[in-house]
Formats: sequence, structure tokens, C-alpha cells
Amino acid sequence: MCASTAFRSFSLLGGGVCATLLGVLFGMPSLRIRGLYLAVATLAAQFFVDWFTNRVPWVSNHSSSGSVSAGRLEILGQSIDTPVQRYLLCLAFLAVFALLAKNLVRGAVGREWMAMRDMDVAATVIGIRPVYAKLSAFAVSSFIVGVAGALWGFVHLGAWEPAAFNLDRSLQLLFMIIIGGLGSISGSLFGAAFFVLLPLVLNQVPHALGLPISTATASHLEHMVFGALIVFFLIVEPHGLARLWSTARQKLRIWPFPH
Repeated sequence: MCASTAFRSFSLLGGGVCATLLGVLFGMPSLRIRGLYLAVATLAAQFFVDWFTNRVPWVSNHSSSGSVSAGRLEILGQSIDTPVQRYLLCLAFLAVFALLAKNLVRGAVGREWMAMRDMDVAATVIGIRPVYAKLSAFAVSSFIVGVAGALWGFVHLGAWEPAAFNLDRSLQLLFMIIIGGLGSISGSLFGAAFFVLLPLVLNQVPHALGLPISTATASHLEHMVFGALIVFFLIVEPHGLARLWSTARQKLRIWPFPH
């Protein structure tokens, strides 16, 4: 019983470590490719993981349905059962990882990442090691996403199954970053909040206004809004909601006397 509890306590970090290993493995092609080809390489990783989890029985603990119960989550002997406890746990991980990412971006490692992002040839000329910079970026981002995936299984689903981590989920994460703002920590928070709040608004506001709208119509409208916003932000404002928020905050700071 104690061993099982201790194992579950470290399952969240274990998910991050496994994701880090896969991220570094599939990040190796990034040393020679860039742009659209890099996106295709990471997409290939998604298809490989889907194939692997559906074809190797021990991944799903030889379950015939492919779904494995996640068990009760315990941290340092404390059971995480109530919705408030689960929310506070996720909020704690969010705060820690946001602070970690912000300090990494401010430090030497983050400067190397930004230099490689802007112009890898120039970054190499000034002495930045592309192998270290690119693989460290893959490792850190994969670890954070791996822990988030473990939280998704333990806290939200209560089980683990490959269908919960399919291509649609990966694309949803990508769209969060595009709408929230590329290259911004606050943008990822804005994007995630937008993806959660928009379906609620589309379902509640029409009914509050007395407009008859079915669930299917709201779902289709949701996809249309997301698609239009993705195209808008890619063309007009690549920095997304984070830049719009920054601009609005600066204008409010000097309002009503702009001069």
C-alpha cells in the first residue's frame, strides 16, 4: 500500500520525464530542418505515439479496452479527492511552471532560445550551440506538457487511454498558443482561458438573450469562431491576445491624457 502510494505520488513527475525523453528523441531532427518541415516532424511524432500506445499491450496494462484506471491521487500522503483540492493542485503546478519558464526566458538559456528562433545562423556565429539550445527547448517544453498530461489523466479523466491524447488534443494546444500569442508566457494563459470560456459563452449567452440555439449549432459556431480567430491572429496579430492585452493596458495607463 505504501509503495503504491509513493508510486502514485511520483507519477506526475514520471510523466514529465517520459515526455522529456520522447521530446529529445524527436527533437533531434530539428538540428537539420526548420519551418514547415519541423512541424511535419513533430506531427510524425504524434502519429508514432498513437500507433505505439495502441499496438503495445503493456502500455495500457494489457487492458482489452485500452483504458487504465488512474487510481486515487495522493501527494505526500494527502489524498486529492475534492474538486477544490484538484483545482488548487493544478493551480500550484501552473504557478511553479509559469515562474520557471519566466526565469528561464530571462536567463542565458532563454536568450539562446530566442536567438535560435530569430536567426539560427547568426546565433551560431556568435557562439550559441544549436544542438544544446534546440534540444534543451524540446526537453523543457516536453517535461511541462508531460506533467500536464499526467494531471489531465489523474485529475480530469480519472483514467488513461490513448484516445484522450490524440491529434485533436495536440492541435488544440497549438491553437491555444496561436490565439494567446506566440513566444509569450502570458499568451499561453490567455489562449487556454479563451478555449475554456468561449464554449461557455456560446452556450449561455444565446439562452440568456432568449435566442433559440441548439447544442449542435453552438458546437459548429464554436469551430467557426476558432477557425476565424486563428486565421486573424496569424495574419494580423501573430502575438495574439497577449499583445492586445499589453496594448490596452498601456493605453489605459495614460488615459484620458494621452499626451
